[in-house]
Amino acid sequence: GTQGRGGYFDEYGIIRDVLQNHLLQVMALVAMEQPLSFSAGDIRAEKLKVLKCVQPLTLDTLCTGQYVCCGNSPGYLEEPTVVDKQSRTETFAAAVLHVHNPRWEGV
Repeated sequence: GTQGRGGYFDEYGIIRDVLQNHLLQVMALVAMEQPLSFSAGDIRAEKLKVLKCVQPLTLDTLCTGQYVCCGNSPGYLEEPTVVDKQSRTETFAAAVLHVHNPRWEGV
């Protein structure tokens, strides 16, 4: 579940919170070429290069959902911090990213 962060998720959702802010950063660091140096500018340049090679997500490469009650774990709508009990805010996302550059072609 969201462990008491329902109000936060209702404002931002999982896509903007985790996928965009955190997972894309990690993917860029893993997939980028070796930077010229460890300076922030050189690392940023390599991350930007690899992100420009990522194919945009489509409905075929993205799956979103919302946590539901399971055993003793409350679902998203049962969280006390969720105000809108009809919320359709996504709390789960899975994506397949394709990097189209020579290093990652065919992987």
